[in-house]
Amino acid sequence: MLVSTEHLIPGMRLDKDIELKAGSYLITRWDLGDGVLTERVIESIQKFSQQIVPIENRIFIADDKFALEYIKTVLDSDLQRIAQEVRSGRLCPDFLAQSEIQVKVMRVMELLFSNPDIIRVVYNAKFNSSPAKSSVDLIIDHSFRVTLLSLALGLKMGWSIIALMSLGTAALIHDMGIFTTDPYPNLEKLDEMSESELTGFVKAHQSEGCSLFERQEVAMSDYHKMEIAHIVDNHHCPNLDDTAHRSTVIFYFCDLLDEMISHLPHGVRYNFTPGQLSVLGKRFSRRVGLVELLSGLARLYRNNGGFSWEIISNLAQLFRMMELLKPDFGEKLQKIIDWCPFDSAAATPAPDGNFSPHSIYCRRSLEEDFYCEHLLFVKVQVHAAGGGTVEHLKCGALGPRLQKLLEQDEV
Repeated sequence: MLVSTEHLIPGMRLDKDIELKAGSYLITRWDLGDGVLTERVIESIQKFSQQIVPIENRIFIADDKFALEYIKTVLDSDLQRIAQEVRSGRLCPDFLAQSEIQVKVMRVMELLFSNPDIIRVVYNAKFNSSPAKSSVDLIIDHSFRVTLLSLALGLKMGWSIIALMSLGTAALIHDMGIFTTDPYPNLEKLDEMSESELTGFVKAHQSEGCSLFERQEVAMSDYHKMEIAHIVDNHHCPNLDDTAHRSTVIFYFCDLLDEMISHLPHGVRYNFTPGQLSVLGKRFSRRVGLVELLSGLARLYRNNGGFSWEIISNLAQLFRMMELLKPDFGEKLQKIIDWCPFDSAAATPAPDGNFSPHSIYCRRSLEEDFYCEHLLFVKVQVHAAGGGTVEHLKCGALGPRLQKLLEQDEV
């Protein structure tokens, strides 16, 4: 097993002699006798880690239970960091807010991380893919988030533990194929690609990810291997009417959601077809906020009903944003704002973000000579463009209209 020199601990066993760029050996297995690393040996390895060949800062250690248990703790620290970010609700509403779902999601994650094959795949992707650490970190963080979201949605929809294990496994590895595609590690190149080139990239990284999984020989039944392979090989362009692969459809929407609202190495998004973009608008070919996204999905799928609409409704419930599924929510909100005769009304949080608007304020309320009979002497904190917050006065005429829109039952 190829391991970063940062992750060495006493008790691990050296699996291959450590050669330096100068042509000499830093340490051989013969030097160690039984091959067990000590603190002193680890200090020497880390001191010369940038001189190690064939890959600097990496050595081969025995792929045994002791090593895998420690590697698991390395990955688990990343998982806990991502889970804490989700639970903080800082970037978007916490989809793990329901305690029962949160506990069950983390229990399934523990089961997934108890599989040594999964540990090897995720660790190699994160630490042994290439020097492009920032891109790798963003993709792995995305994979962890979409795994948590997929499991939460699966639990909410009554998926069995066996189905959840397949869904979670696919989520963890679904984007690993990116690391063997031509644009990598310069994924910013995707922003310059034509539509046909992007289509080729999507197919390539799905296929590469599927092949990577099939080569791992993960210990599980052939049925579950086929289910995971189908999810990975179709996660951007599934047949939404395929009732035999409902887990693929669930994952498609979870992956779409996180990709659309999260930071990634590239700006372009390839989650919607040209026909869908003609309905939603060209901005959906780039990152958008959760408010716009859920409203847009409602426009695409409300009238079709079926399993896709069931998924979108459950996603909105997880984020506690069911109001965004109301017919023409965005247009109705904009009409409320446009009513202002001074063109100074605005919603907070902003409709292009990840939180549903809850107040209407006046952008000119800080001007000393500005007067409007509808101003309330009630302040609301508004995020400023340069950071921090600014206090504005609420609008007494438009605020109630927004509340009425939020409270309407029609979805």
